[in-house]
Amino acid sequence: MRTADQPGALPPVLAEPALSSGGYRLRWAAEWVRERFWVIPAVLLVLGTGLAVLTTEGGALWHSLGGLPADASWGSGFLESIAGATLTFLGVVFTLTLVSLQLASSQLSPRVIRTFVRSGITRVAFGTLLAAFAYSVTALVLSHGRSGPATSRAVDVAAVLVAVSLVVFLRYVASMMELLQVVDVISAVARETKAAVAAAWLPPPGSRAAAAPARSDSPALLRLPAVVRGRRRPASGRVLGVDHARLAELARRHQCVIELTVRMGEFVPAGGIFAAVHQAVPAGHQVPAREVAAAVNFGRGRTLYQDPAFGLRQLADIAAQALSPAVNQPTTAVLVIDSLEDVLLQIACGPRHSGCYTDREGTVRLVKPLPGWDDCLDLALTEITVYGASSPQVARRLLAAYATLEAAADPARRGGVAARREELARQLASDGTVQQALRADPMGLG
Repeated sequence: MRTADQPGALPPVLAEPALSSGGYRLRWAAEWVRERFWVIPAVLLVLGTGLAVLTTEGGALWHSLGGLPADASWGSGFLESIAGATLTFLGVVFTLTLVSLQLASSQLSPRVIRTFVRSGITRVAFGTLLAAFAYSVTALVLSHGRSGPATSRAVDVAAVLVAVSLVVFLRYVASMMELLQVVDVISAVARETKAAVAAAWLPPPGSRAAAAPARSDSPALLRLPAVVRGRRRPASGRVLGVDHARLAELARRHQCVIELTVRMGEFVPAGGIFAAVHQAVPAGHQVPAREVAAAVNFGRGRTLYQDPAFGLRQLADIAAQALSPAVNQPTTAVLVIDSLEDVLLQIACGPRHSGCYTDREGTVRLVKPLPGWDDCLDLALTEITVYGASSPQVARRLLAAYATLEAAADPARRGGVAARREELARQLASDGTVQQALRADPMGLG
């Protein structure tokens, strides 16, 4: 194994300390909730049922609150009306959501459907209406058709829930109207992508210089086991997240360096190679593949957490679909290029994360592959250049974006931008739109 102090060793790297798994677990728990539509509605459904029980049966808690007078028949009819109305509203919300998803998939990209699914107001709208329905039905059953303070309180609380549901429903409709506008969808994806870039691709303030990781010429390759930690289904899928602190501590205990060989968002089949262990101790003390795999989260679909490239992928897909003959909306592609330029400027103007993580002693224990500058340029602009070069509007906007990026990037990164700009010029020279397209314009054609 070659160490950092031997001749020809690599220079020190700017590494991120990986000291605690708490932040990763909290963030991943939040991502788990956001990726699952049913969680918030289920919680609100249970809360609505519990509120009905407290309102009708918790006399000791509400002895000072009698509520507005309400006889048994009127109170029961009121609760029945609310239960029926909330079911109707649920049907409307469900229909609007399906229509929005269909339009987003056909006009933008199937990848942006996650923006609608992860929308908090949609889940809150479902949950609020379910809570009102569950409350009304439960209160109706528990009141037993009797008059008294409990029935009065149940009616009062039901009226409040109806008012809250109407406010949430209005906000939901407004949110759906916003998400159906392409500029709002693009802005939402770009905003989330920039936040992911800042968190995953830019070194945090606590980063410090550390000796380059020692790597062996023949590391031990780890294959993804068929089952991880007792899971019934095979542990395979796309790499969604990595617990840096857990892997760094595991490598420290075994006095080795763990290097992930797959990128974030890459698919790994069961039995596929996903990591390499650079270790100088005898083979009997190798790091178990099962323990390494347990610190890596695998799933079916990509997420932006720790994977900003997925944001670039979504934006590029929106532009590619807009430039398809079936849609043919070059102005949408120009809007996407605006956002891509913003994200690429953030990457070009900031220091790059080395992908190295240290343990508590300051030794690099984990290496994770990150895309380079050229990779980001290819992902963001190559497909748009291929599909949109025939459009003067798109070509002029691309030339303006390349000029801005070339001026803002450091000298080491300007070569890649210049090469792509020249390639675009050569592609334009092959058709008859040269005079109209070979002029950079930040607005395309206005």
